[in-house]
Amino acid sequence: MTEESGGGRSRQLPVFHCPYCGDEELTPYGDGSDGWRCGACLRAFTVRLIATGVNE
Repeated sequence: MTEESGGGRSRQLPVFHCPYCGDEELTPYGDGSDGWRCGACLRAFTVRLIATGVNE
């Protein structure tokens, strides 16, 4: 997940568990900063924040 601030910067937010199996054995994956690999189910995934509950 990334969080964007008003200055156009973004930062990586930690992922605490695999969205598929729920295990916590995650390691960074791939060239980008948003990829994760689960050591339990061997899936690689990304998590991205699209929006919050605030209406524009």
